[in-house]
Amino acid sequence: MKKSLKLLLFTWLLVPGFLHAQTDDDIYEANRLKKVFPDDRVVATSLEEEYTFDRGRSEDKLPVVTATQNTGITFLALRERASMQYYDFYNSFCKISSFKQLEKVKGMFGTKKNYNVGYAIDRSASSSDFFSDDSRVKYFNIRFTGYGDVTRVETEKKFFDSKYLTSIYFHTWFPAKERIVRIVVPDWLELDIREFNFADYKITKSKTQEKNSTVYTFKILNTLGVKSESRSMGMAYTWPHLVLVVKSFTYDGKKEKGFGDVGDLYNWYKYLYAKCVNDPAELKAKVTELTAGKPNDIEKVKSIFYWVQDNIRYIAFEDGMAGFIPATAQEVFKTKYGDCKGMANLMTEMLKLAGLEAYMTWIGTRHIPYDYTLPSLAVDNHCISTVIVGGKEYYLDGTEKYIPFGDYAWRIQGKEVLIGKGDKYDVKKVPVMDKDKNKILTQTTFQLKDNVLKGHVKVTLSGEERTGFHQFYHELPNDDKKKMIDRYLEFGNRNLIVSNVKTSDLNNREIPVTIEGDIDLSNYIITEDKEVYAGIDFFPENLRGIIPDKDRQQDYSLHSAHVMQDETELILPAGYKVVSLPAAISEKANDYEVQGSYTVKDNKVTFKKTLSFNTGRIRKPDFENWKAFAKKLKDFNSNLILIQKP
Repeated sequence: MKKSLKLLLFTWLLVPGFLHAQTDDDIYEANRLKKVFPDDRVVATSLEEEYTFDRGRSEDKLPVVTATQNTGITFLALRERASMQYYDFYNSFCKISSFKQLEKVKGMFGTKKNYNVGYAIDRSASSSDFFSDDSRVKYFNIRFTGYGDVTRVETEKKFFDSKYLTSIYFHTWFPAKERIVRIVVPDWLELDIREFNFADYKITKSKTQEKNSTVYTFKILNTLGVKSESRSMGMAYTWPHLVLVVKSFTYDGKKEKGFGDVGDLYNWYKYLYAKCVNDPAELKAKVTELTAGKPNDIEKVKSIFYWVQDNIRYIAFEDGMAGFIPATAQEVFKTKYGDCKGMANLMTEMLKLAGLEAYMTWIGTRHIPYDYTLPSLAVDNHCISTVIVGGKEYYLDGTEKYIPFGDYAWRIQGKEVLIGKGDKYDVKKVPVMDKDKNKILTQTTFQLKDNVLKGHVKVTLSGEERTGFHQFYHELPNDDKKKMIDRYLEFGNRNLIVSNVKTSDLNNREIPVTIEGDIDLSNYIITEDKEVYAGIDFFPENLRGIIPDKDRQQDYSLHSAHVMQDETELILPAGYKVVSLPAAISEKANDYEVQGSYTVKDNKVTFKKTLSFNTGRIRKPDFENWKAFAKKLKDFNSNLILIQKP
């Protein structure tokens, strides 16, 4: 009897009319949207967000503007038994006050019961040993029963201070048929709404008046779901979005300042920085030790800079206001770890104790495209220290391991810095280094003898290439370091045999890294009677990770602007003659270029090739040209020299 009851219940659950929150009209809509979003399992038929504002006080009892975000999304299944996870994040600056799926879904084709209501899950969003924060996530695991099935999610999020409501993006991780953003600005609020990346998208805008408020409405149709893609630029470079800046507001009849310009932004940073009470006395003995016997200020800076790099472990930390207030210098010194703010604070205090002019400095990395003409917390995501020696600013990033003094990581080159000088501040720009400074130079000499091709190879790494090598090498266990060095000269090529490998001093971050050894390339020789085919372009560039497929959404972001330069000589035996050399290659675009050629004089063949990435970026509008370029380069790499024996 029990088995029969279970079977009856199971059969009842399978009846479409009981479970599918759908109608024929929903199936029609699914058929239509399936053509627009053929690769997606779920689409939002409507996604509406409304932002409203109110007045309140901060934890410090300061007047602030609060904000409320109300979101409503209707989802439609484009597959049988589709599923998705809908989530939203919150932290100490905001809370999710409502997070629900509706039991009845009111859509464009009427109201229907929703049988897909699930339970919200709430947990920490941080799981890394190197990143500790207060972010939490709420989410639903949503399972759709059938094709054309619908469900609706409605949420409310409250921001305790609108400083922390920065960006509103029109695209999200799922596609949407229609996205509407309404921003309701009351008369007592002066709100700057900045638009970014609108040019390539059809976004309609309107402005209306409602009940002592101005309402700005933005609408966009058929937005794609944003994919997670390797080597991608930050979202702010590509996707259309808004940045909201509270410039001023009226509170109890008094006008209060927000972020009208960069000076207001700096004053906020200074206010928070003042909450960090440093005790430099605890650092004095170490600073005295590090600077003892140093002949000049530059050497003192180096000693402190390198000590922080080598002895303070970077752990990102964002926990409420602690995400903006640095840990004290003495705390970071004692625990030997800190986030970028804590490390910059420690280094600044140590430099001051050494009698140097040093300042806490805020900066946004290349992951962010903004500058200080936008006075918003969205502009900065990093902290460093600025020291001035001989009237020149030097920017010191303690989180950038093994970087020499005077060099700057690609991620901060060309970016504006906000240097805090007490009641004053300076806005400067980190210098951009020439791409030729970041170079992999491969120099090889071969001799051909008795169908054997042997020689010596030397690789020199400079700039960002050198720093990246050190960061990888020094993290390896000692047993793996030698293996790594030997394999480096093999370039991932199984045809190479390397011996007698030696390196430069790998404990000296200030000199180029050199790795050299003897090399046997005999497997690159093909002989037919008196003809010899030799390939000496043995270091082909691996571009596999940056060849886009048809669905690639974003530009490629490379580790830096850099150059790969090969110089090879082939010495032929007496009487051997070169019958043919491969044609030269010369291709150039804004972001990349290559020149390569073979020449012969007497019994020596010289091969030179220079591949340059000029901007550290490959842009989506240029993808077809880039793929053609990569194919030409691959063909050139495969060329052989035809040699005639006597």
